[in-house]
Amino acid sequence: MNMTIAEKFKAFIRLSKPFKFLTMVYPFLLGTVVAIWDEKRIDVGLFLVSFSILMLAVECVYVQNDVADLKTDSENPSKFTGGSKVLVEGLISPKEALFIAYGSGILAVLLGLVFVFKYRFSWNFYFLCFVLFLIAYGYTGWPFKFAYRGLGEIVLAFTNAIAPTLIAYMFQTRHFSWLPVVMALPYMISVFAQKVLREFPDYEPDKKAGKRNLVVRFGKEVMANVYIVSLYLYLVSLIFCAVYLLHLGLSIVATVLIAYLFVSAYKLINIAKSKINFYNDYETLKRMNGKGFKLMFDTNIVLIIVLGIDLLIKAVRG
Repeated sequence: MNMTIAEKFKAFIRLSKPFKFLTMVYPFLLGTVVAIWDEKRIDVGLFLVSFSILMLAVECVYVQNDVADLKTDSENPSKFTGGSKVLVEGLISPKEALFIAYGSGILAVLLGLVFVFKYRFSWNFYFLCFVLFLIAYGYTGWPFKFAYRGLGEIVLAFTNAIAPTLIAYMFQTRHFSWLPVVMALPYMISVFAQKVLREFPDYEPDKKAGKRNLVVRFGKEVMANVYIVSLYLYLVSLIFCAVYLLHLGLSIVATVLIAYLFVSAYKLINIAKSKINFYNDYETLKRMNGKGFKLMFDTNIVLIIVLGIDLLIKAVRG
Protein backbone atom coordinates (compact mmCIF):
# COMPACT_ATOMS: atom_id res chain seq x y z
CA MET A 1 0.00 0.00 0.00
CA ASN A 2 1.49 3.33 -1.12
CA MET A 3 1.09 5.94 1.58
CA THR A 4 2.24 9.52 1.95
CA ILE A 5 4.44 10.53 4.88
CA ALA A 6 1.45 12.31 6.46
CA GLU A 7 -0.73 9.18 6.15
CA LYS A 8 2.03 7.02 7.60
CA PHE A 9 2.43 9.43 10.51
CA LYS A 10 -1.33 9.37 11.22
CA ALA A 11 -1.23 5.56 11.17
CA PHE A 12 1.71 5.62 13.59
CA ILE A 13 -0.24 7.88 15.97
CA ARG A 14 -3.23 5.52 15.84
CA LEU A 15 -0.96 2.54 16.48
CA SER A 16 0.61 4.26 19.49
CA LYS A 17 -2.83 4.92 21.02
CA PRO A 18 -2.03 8.29 22.72
CA PHE A 19 -5.33 8.14 24.63
CA LYS A 20 -4.25 4.95 26.37
CA PHE A 21 -0.96 6.55 27.43
CA LEU A 22 -3.04 8.34 30.04
CA THR A 23 -3.59 5.01 31.79
CA MET A 24 0.10 5.16 32.76
CA VAL A 25 0.64 8.93 32.83
CA TYR A 26 -1.97 9.64 35.52
CA PRO A 27 -0.69 7.04 38.04
CA PHE A 28 2.86 8.24 37.43
CA LEU A 29 1.78 11.81 38.13
CA LEU A 30 -0.05 10.62 41.24
CA GLY A 31 3.11 8.94 42.53
CA THR A 32 5.04 12.14 41.94
CA VAL A 33 2.45 14.26 43.76
CA VAL A 34 2.38 11.76 46.64
CA ALA A 35 6.15 12.23 46.93
CA ILE A 36 5.73 16.02 46.95
CA TRP A 37 3.00 15.77 49.59
CA ASP A 38 5.11 13.39 51.69
CA GLU A 39 8.47 15.17 51.45
CA LYS A 40 7.52 18.72 50.31
CA ARG A 41 9.96 18.79 47.40
CA ILE A 42 10.47 17.64 43.81
CA ASP A 43 13.51 17.11 41.58
CA VAL A 44 12.32 18.38 38.19
CA GLY A 45 15.28 16.86 36.34
CA LEU A 46 14.56 13.42 37.77
CA PHE A 47 10.91 13.79 36.87
CA LEU A 48 11.59 14.72 33.24
CA VAL A 49 14.04 11.86 32.67
CA SER A 50 11.83 9.28 34.40
CA PHE A 51 8.75 10.49 32.53
CA SER A 52 10.61 10.15 29.21
CA ILE A 53 11.53 6.57 30.10
CA LEU A 54 7.90 5.87 30.96
CA MET A 55 6.71 7.15 27.57
CA LEU A 56 9.22 4.98 25.69
CA ALA A 57 8.33 1.91 27.75
CA VAL A 58 4.60 2.44 27.22
CA GLU A 59 5.12 2.87 23.47
CA CYS A 60 6.99 -0.44 23.40
CA VAL A 61 4.32 -2.30 25.35
CA TYR A 62 1.26 -0.92 23.54
CA VAL A 63 2.62 -1.33 20.01
CA GLN A 64 3.86 -4.83 20.78
CA ASN A 65 0.38 -5.66 22.13
CA ASP A 66 -1.16 -4.80 18.76
CA VAL A 67 1.24 -7.16 17.00
CA ALA A 68 0.61 -9.99 19.47
CA ASP A 69 -3.18 -9.53 19.23
CA LEU A 70 -3.30 -9.21 15.43
CA LYS A 71 -5.18 -12.49 14.99
CA THR A 72 -7.89 -11.77 17.54
CA ASP A 73 -8.17 -8.10 16.47
CA SER A 74 -8.71 -9.08 12.83
CA GLU A 75 -11.77 -11.11 13.88
CA ASN A 76 -13.13 -8.53 16.33
CA PRO A 77 -15.92 -6.31 14.93
CA SER A 78 -16.06 -4.10 18.05
CA LYS A 79 -15.32 -0.41 17.49
CA PHE A 80 -14.26 0.35 21.05
CA THR A 81 -12.14 -2.76 21.75
CA GLY A 82 -9.80 -4.87 19.67
CA GLY A 83 -6.68 -2.70 19.43
CA SER A 84 -5.95 0.20 17.13
CA LYS A 85 -6.88 -1.80 13.98
CA VAL A 86 -3.90 -0.20 12.19
CA LEU A 87 -2.24 -3.56 11.56
CA VAL A 88 -5.58 -5.14 10.64
CA GLU A 89 -6.10 -2.46 7.99
CA GLY A 90 -2.56 -2.96 6.66
CA LEU A 91 -1.54 0.66 7.25
CA ILE A 92 1.59 -0.47 9.09
CA SER A 93 3.14 -3.93 8.78
CA PRO A 94 3.83 -6.13 11.81
CA LYS A 95 7.58 -5.87 11.08
CA GLU A 96 7.42 -2.07 11.12
CA ALA A 97 5.41 -2.15 14.34
CA LEU A 98 7.89 -4.48 16.04
CA PHE A 99 10.75 -2.20 14.95
CA ILE A 100 8.97 0.71 16.65
CA ALA A 101 8.19 -1.36 19.75
CA TYR A 102 11.63 -2.86 20.29
CA GLY A 103 13.37 0.39 19.37
CA SER A 104 11.36 2.24 22.03
CA GLY A 105 12.02 -0.49 24.58
CA ILE A 106 15.78 -0.47 24.00
CA LEU A 107 15.89 3.33 24.30
CA ALA A 108 13.94 3.13 27.58
CA VAL A 109 16.40 0.57 29.00
CA LEU A 110 19.44 2.62 27.90
CA LEU A 111 18.01 5.91 29.17
CA GLY A 112 17.42 4.23 32.52
CA LEU A 113 21.19 3.99 32.95
CA VAL A 114 21.16 7.77 33.49
CA PHE A 115 19.73 7.11 36.94
CA VAL A 116 22.63 4.84 37.83
CA PHE A 117 25.52 6.89 36.46
CA LYS A 118 24.25 10.46 36.84
CA TYR A 119 21.78 10.39 39.71
CA ARG A 120 23.56 7.60 41.64
CA PHE A 121 20.58 5.29 42.02
CA SER A 122 21.45 1.73 42.97
CA TRP A 123 21.59 -1.10 40.44
CA ASN A 124 18.90 -2.82 42.52
CA PHE A 125 16.48 0.00 41.73
CA TYR A 126 17.45 -0.13 38.05
CA PHE A 127 16.77 -3.88 37.90
CA LEU A 128 13.48 -3.42 39.76
CA CYS A 129 12.34 -0.99 37.05
CA PHE A 130 13.60 -3.37 34.37
CA VAL A 131 11.68 -6.32 35.85
CA LEU A 132 8.48 -4.25 36.07
CA PHE A 133 8.97 -3.27 32.42
CA LEU A 134 9.38 -6.94 31.46
CA ILE A 135 6.18 -7.85 33.32
CA ALA A 136 4.28 -5.09 31.49
CA TYR A 137 5.76 -6.25 28.17
CA GLY A 138 4.83 -9.82 29.06
CA TYR A 139 1.12 -8.98 29.09
CA THR A 140 1.05 -10.26 25.50
CA GLY A 141 4.79 -10.38 24.74
CA TRP A 142 6.68 -13.63 24.15
CA PRO A 143 7.58 -15.76 26.04
CA PHE A 144 5.32 -14.71 28.93
CA LYS A 145 2.02 -13.93 27.17
CA PHE A 146 0.19 -13.49 30.47
CA ALA A 147 -3.05 -12.45 28.73
CA TYR A 148 -3.17 -15.84 27.03
CA ARG A 149 -2.60 -17.72 30.30
CA GLY A 150 -5.30 -16.26 32.54
CA LEU A 151 -3.01 -13.73 34.25
CA GLY A 152 -3.54 -10.72 32.01
CA GLU A 153 -6.03 -8.85 34.19
CA ILE A 154 -3.89 -9.17 37.32
CA VAL A 155 -0.70 -8.20 35.50
CA LEU A 156 -2.40 -5.21 33.87
CA ALA A 157 -3.87 -3.98 37.16
CA PHE A 158 -0.44 -4.21 38.82
CA THR A 159 1.69 -2.72 36.04
CA ASN A 160 -0.78 0.07 35.23
CA ALA A 161 -1.44 1.12 38.83
CA ILE A 162 0.84 -0.02 41.65
CA ALA A 163 4.05 -0.07 39.57
CA PRO A 164 4.00 3.45 38.03
CA THR A 165 2.70 5.08 41.21
CA LEU A 166 5.29 3.42 43.44
CA ILE A 167 8.20 3.90 41.01
CA ALA A 168 7.37 7.58 40.47
CA TYR A 169 7.35 8.01 44.25
CA MET A 170 10.68 6.19 44.61
CA PHE A 171 12.27 8.25 41.84
CA GLN A 172 11.68 11.35 43.96
CA THR A 173 12.21 9.96 47.48
CA ARG A 174 14.69 7.11 46.84
CA HIS A 175 12.92 4.85 49.33
CA PHE A 176 9.94 2.50 49.58
CA SER A 177 6.70 3.51 51.30
CA TRP A 178 3.25 1.96 51.64
CA LEU A 179 1.67 5.38 51.01
CA PRO A 180 1.87 5.28 47.18
CA VAL A 181 0.72 1.64 47.24
CA VAL A 182 -2.39 2.56 49.23
CA MET A 183 -3.03 5.54 46.95
CA ALA A 184 -2.84 3.25 43.91
CA LEU A 185 -5.40 0.71 45.19
CA PRO A 186 -8.57 2.44 43.88
CA TYR A 187 -7.03 2.86 40.44
CA MET A 188 -5.75 -0.73 40.44
CA ILE A 189 -9.26 -2.05 41.09
CA SER A 190 -10.78 0.25 38.45
CA VAL A 191 -8.22 -0.98 35.89
CA PHE A 192 -9.12 -4.59 36.68
CA ALA A 193 -12.86 -3.87 36.42
CA GLN A 194 -12.43 -1.98 33.14
CA LYS A 195 -10.33 -4.77 31.66
CA VAL A 196 -13.01 -7.34 32.51
CA LEU A 197 -15.69 -5.09 31.04
CA ARG A 198 -13.80 -4.76 27.75
CA GLU A 199 -13.44 -8.53 27.48
CA PHE A 200 -17.20 -9.12 27.15
CA PRO A 201 -17.54 -7.91 23.51
CA ASP A 202 -14.22 -9.64 22.69
CA TYR A 203 -15.33 -13.02 24.03
CA GLU A 204 -15.73 -14.91 20.75
CA PRO A 205 -12.55 -13.67 18.94
CA ASP A 206 -10.49 -14.05 22.14
CA LYS A 207 -11.72 -17.61 22.64
CA LYS A 208 -11.02 -18.47 19.02
CA ALA A 209 -7.50 -17.03 19.24
CA GLY A 210 -6.72 -18.99 22.41
CA LYS A 211 -6.59 -15.91 24.63
CA ARG A 212 -7.44 -17.44 28.00
CA ASN A 213 -8.55 -14.33 29.82
CA LEU A 214 -10.93 -14.48 32.78
CA VAL A 215 -14.11 -14.02 30.74
CA VAL A 216 -13.10 -16.84 28.38
CA ARG A 217 -12.10 -19.11 31.28
CA PHE A 218 -15.07 -18.55 33.60
CA GLY A 219 -17.78 -17.31 31.25
CA LYS A 220 -19.65 -14.03 30.90
CA GLU A 221 -22.21 -14.57 33.68
CA VAL A 222 -19.62 -15.34 36.36
CA MET A 223 -17.37 -12.45 35.34
CA ALA A 224 -20.33 -10.06 35.19
CA ASN A 225 -20.77 -10.67 38.91
CA VAL A 226 -17.02 -10.29 39.46
CA TYR A 227 -17.16 -6.97 37.63
CA ILE A 228 -19.93 -5.66 39.92
CA VAL A 229 -18.11 -6.91 43.04
CA SER A 230 -14.96 -5.15 41.79
CA LEU A 231 -16.82 -1.85 41.69
CA TYR A 232 -17.97 -2.36 45.29
CA LEU A 233 -14.36 -3.13 46.27
CA TYR A 234 -13.38 0.08 44.51
CA LEU A 235 -15.68 1.99 46.87
CA VAL A 236 -14.14 0.21 49.87
CA SER A 237 -10.64 1.09 48.64
CA LEU A 238 -11.61 4.77 48.42
CA ILE A 239 -12.71 4.71 52.06
CA PHE A 240 -9.50 2.95 53.09
CA CYS A 241 -7.42 5.44 51.12
CA ALA A 242 -9.20 8.43 52.70
CA VAL A 243 -8.83 7.02 56.24
CA TYR A 244 -5.15 6.28 55.64
CA LEU A 245 -4.52 9.84 54.44
CA LEU A 246 -6.43 11.32 57.36
CA HIS A 247 -4.29 9.24 59.70
CA LEU A 248 -1.20 10.78 58.11
CA GLY A 249 -2.52 14.30 58.65
CA LEU A 250 -4.61 15.09 55.56
CA SER A 251 -7.08 17.94 56.11
CA ILE A 252 -10.60 16.48 56.27
CA VAL A 253 -11.84 19.22 53.90
CA ALA A 254 -9.62 17.82 51.14
CA THR A 255 -11.43 14.46 51.19
CA VAL A 256 -14.76 15.95 50.06
CA LEU A 257 -13.93 15.48 46.37
CA ILE A 258 -13.69 11.72 46.82
CA ALA A 259 -17.50 11.71 47.01
CA TYR A 260 -17.49 12.44 43.25
CA LEU A 261 -15.77 9.09 42.63
CA PHE A 262 -18.40 7.33 44.76
CA VAL A 263 -21.17 8.77 42.58
CA SER A 264 -19.38 7.79 39.35
CA ALA A 265 -18.84 4.20 40.53
CA TYR A 266 -22.46 3.87 41.69
CA LYS A 267 -23.69 4.94 38.24
CA LEU A 268 -21.77 2.04 36.70
CA ILE A 269 -23.07 -0.36 39.34
CA ASN A 270 -26.64 0.75 38.69
CA ILE A 271 -26.31 0.30 34.93
CA ALA A 272 -24.90 -3.21 35.38
CA LYS A 273 -27.55 -4.24 37.94
CA SER A 274 -30.48 -2.69 36.04
CA LYS A 275 -29.72 -4.68 32.87
CA ILE A 276 -29.32 -8.34 33.78
CA ASN A 277 -27.61 -9.33 30.53
CA PHE A 278 -25.56 -6.16 30.10
CA TYR A 279 -22.55 -8.26 29.09
CA ASN A 280 -24.36 -9.30 25.90
CA ASP A 281 -25.69 -5.84 24.97
CA TYR A 282 -23.23 -4.05 22.71
CA GLU A 283 -24.73 -0.56 23.15
CA THR A 284 -24.83 -0.92 26.94
CA LEU A 285 -21.23 -2.14 26.99
CA LYS A 286 -20.20 0.77 24.79
CA ARG A 287 -21.80 3.25 27.20
CA MET A 288 -20.29 1.52 30.23
CA ASN A 289 -16.89 1.44 28.53
CA GLY A 290 -16.88 5.23 28.24
CA LYS A 291 -17.95 5.68 31.86
CA GLY A 292 -15.43 3.06 32.99
CA PHE A 293 -12.52 4.83 31.32
CA LYS A 294 -13.67 8.12 32.82
CA LEU A 295 -13.80 6.56 36.29
CA MET A 296 -10.28 5.22 35.81
CA PHE A 297 -8.83 8.56 34.78
CA ASP A 298 -10.86 10.56 37.30
CA THR A 299 -9.61 8.36 40.14
CA ASN A 300 -6.02 9.58 39.88
CA ILE A 301 -7.02 13.12 38.93
CA VAL A 302 -9.24 13.47 42.01
CA LEU A 303 -6.60 12.01 44.33
CA ILE A 304 -4.00 14.39 42.90
CA ILE A 305 -6.36 17.33 43.49
CA VAL A 306 -7.08 16.10 47.04
CA LEU A 307 -3.36 16.15 47.87
CA GLY A 308 -2.96 19.50 46.09
CA ILE A 309 -5.77 21.05 48.13
CA ASP A 310 -4.20 19.74 51.33
CA LEU A 311 -0.83 21.22 50.40
CA LEU A 312 -2.53 24.56 49.65
CA ILE A 313 -4.43 24.53 52.96
CA LYS A 314 -1.24 23.83 54.89
CA ALA A 315 0.68 26.50 52.95
CA VAL A 316 -1.99 29.11 53.78
CA ARG A 317 -1.99 28.10 57.43
CA GLY A 318 1.81 28.35 57.44
